Amino acid sequence: MFKKSLKVSLLAAITASSASTAYAGTLLDSVNEALSTNPEILIRSSEVDARRFEVRGAKAGYLPSVDLRAGIGYENSRNSTTIGFYNAGEESDQDLNRTRRDASIVARQMLWDGSAVESEVDRQKARLSSAAQDLCTAAETVALSATEAYLNILRQQAFVDLTRENVDEHERLVELIRKQGAKGRSNDADIAQAESRMVLAQANLISAESVLRDVRTQYQRIVGNLPQSLTLPSAPAGAPISLDAALAQAIDNHPVLKLAAADIQAAEAQYEASKSSFLPRFELEVGADWNSDANGGKDDTYTHTAKVNMTYNLYSGGADSARKSQTSRLINEAVEVRNRALRQVEEEVRFAWIAVEYGEKRLRPLAEHVKQADLSRELYNKQFMIGNRTLLDLLDSQNEYFSARQSELNARFDLLFNNYRLLQSTGSLLTSVGASLPVENRCGATVAQM
Repeated sequence: MFKKSLKVSLLAAITASSASTAYAGTLLDSVNEALSTNPEILIRSSEVDARRFEVRGAKAGYLPSVDLRAGIGYENSRNSTTIGFYNAGEESDQDLNRTRRDASIVARQMLWDGSAVESEVDRQKARLSSAAQDLCTAAETVALSATEAYLNILRQQAFVDLTRENVDEHERLVELIRKQGAKGRSNDADIAQAESRMVLAQANLISAESVLRDVRTQYQRIVGNLPQSLTLPSAPAGAPISLDAALAQAIDNHPVLKLAAADIQAAEAQYEASKSSFLPRFELEVGADWNSDANGGKDDTYTHTAKVNMTYNLYSGGADSARKSQTSRLINEAVEVRNRALRQVEEEVRFAWIAVEYGEKRLRPLAEHVKQADLSRELYNKQFMIGNRTLLDLLDSQNEYFSARQSELNARFDLLFNNYRLLQSTGSLLTSVGASLPVENRCGATVAQM
């Protein structure tokens, strides 16, 4: 799929436009810098960390809970104890006022809850996997954006240098016409026409330099800093050799599809958790109570308990049934979301493949166009010197050569970018360029590995 001559051709295009420009930075540096500073990545990294704690919170349902309670305060009691106390003292029936103090400690351990905790842990693990794959999706997108910004600077710098060459050539033609005019072989109209084309070439150079500043600014937005010097990257490795291979690679690796699969698992776990409402819950409870001057009594009292509690909801107004039906529909929704994502991923792969396939086919005729335009320009120059060509022919041949080189330059950079785009459409751009996320995350991990 990728031709070995791609890098050589691009280097030739850059070198022909700028022999003095030296690039030292690498594409990998820019991608890693973007991944470490881009807000989209950092936002999703925080989400992944938050969901890790949600998994820990769900697992707490397997462990015992211990509650300690203590209190002190005023108590006014009127019961059989206080009435008997006053009768013994030959007092009338009155309330007994005391300062009550009490404390208790209770430990509870879930024994069985209809797999509610287990299902919740599975759901939170699936949500963690979904967030991780969302991070990987964003990372692939940011990496492609950084790659595009990186290549756009190289492309535009090459175009600026090409436009500067065009200005130099027009200045040479103006000087040539002036010399011809001094010999009586051209007139003021020829000089005016040549100078008009030269001024237009200078205006195009100013526009090209403006666009170069624009793409540098776009690079700063994506990567986080202004570029210093860049190095032309090679064609990416690990590309699929056919469209079918690309589609298979996308189905296996694309984080969007893994995200959708994790969402299905989360919905299934939520459905399983809804079934627990129809089952009893058993828990072990061990506790101790201490009271002092409570309920009208005197001195301290102690109570110790150890028991198994059962809670079984017999009727909830149909809420449990509605919840079960709702969660079953959420599974259907997650499945269809996954089907939609699959179609979108396949579309992106096909578009990228077409761009690469036809981009390669365009290079040969475009290169031949440059060759023939250069030959035509050279012949027109010779014919002009002996009077067989007009100045307009000479200027048009220069414009055609400039246009041919610009088209070839754009085609080569488009092809290089589309090679990276093809990898991104299959979910393997980060792996191909060797980039890594600044946080602990496994884009290929399954829910069971989370």
